[in-house]
Amino acid sequence: HITMDIDISESDLAFEEEVLRNPFKLKGWLRYLDHKRDAPVRTVSVIYERALRSLPGSYKLWHMYLGHRTGQLRGKNPLQFSDEVRKTELCFERALLLLHKMPELWLKYIRFMRVQADVTRTRRVCDRALRALPVTQHARVWRMYLRFAEHVGGHTAHHVYARYLRAWPEESEQLVDYCESHEEWNAMTLALVKVLDNTGFRSSRGTSEYGLWVRLAHVLRVHARDLQGWDVERVMRDGIGRFADQAGALWAALGEWHAGQGDVERARDVYEEAVTSVRTVRDFALVFDAYAEFEQATVAAELEHDVERGRTGVRTALRLVQLERLLERRAFLASDVELREIPHS
Repeated sequence: HITMDIDISESDLAFEEEVLRNPFKLKGWLRYLDHKRDAPVRTVSVIYERALRSLPGSYKLWHMYLGHRTGQLRGKNPLQFSDEVRKTELCFERALLLLHKMPELWLKYIRFMRVQADVTRTRRVCDRALRALPVTQHARVWRMYLRFAEHVGGHTAHHVYARYLRAWPEESEQLVDYCESHEEWNAMTLALVKVLDNTGFRSSRGTSEYGLWVRLAHVLRVHARDLQGWDVERVMRDGIGRFADQAGALWAALGEWHAGQGDVERARDVYEEAVTSVRTVRDFALVFDAYAEFEQATVAAELEHDVERGRTGVRTALRLVQLERLLERRAFLASDVELREIPHS
């Protein structure tokens, strides 16, 4: 509640007479407000309140008044000025009683609430804006809502993204990007898998299905130990089956995932299957290089173990033989791939 008593100077009289004579004319109030633009904050607020009593449905007046009130709180600690913050919130609520279809007022309200220290109330304002505004205006609200959710992070961010993607599934890569930027590797992988399981997905960025599979392969290869709770083998083989002519990166990722899990023999089986089944020379080169690096890494690990024990073990000799045989087979395997590639040239 604002007391309407203010000191009126001689220079104010003409403006006072005009608004008293024609209280329902917006121009008179605007001229008065412009005249008092350098007056104390409370004085300007009183004039706004008087104007809005006469013109409660004026979008222009509400927009200016809310800008005036939020401007006075800009840069101030909301906890120290909690009374003023609450009064400003109530002003927004009063404005939206009549002007709930005006997107700019909702956006201004959301911007104001974002700098407050109350996540729940800010989220509720965003939800109310989505319910009040037509669908054609939702994209503007969502942009602000998502920035707020990303700033908060955690469960709130994922909950908001889940709602957003139900309405805008073609924007699923935004969630993938968010998880990547916050190093939530398991959540990022699950988001990618969900997108790839949706056969009707069409990226708003124009990303191809193969591009999404390659991104998934990269996560599997680099962050293998952070991933839990889903069947890597099944998912990656699904991608390999879909892109038989471009499967090299996916085969390499699957092999490296098994190696990262400590399953050396299973990783070797995957690489062996890959070098004998890829259909292009390009894919063969990619997979063979990954296979050779894997075998070199196993040899290095055995040699380090031997140094610790002070003697060379049988396993080291076996690993060296396996590496030599792989390198000797390269020409034969490459020739075999060229024969398979001919029908696809």
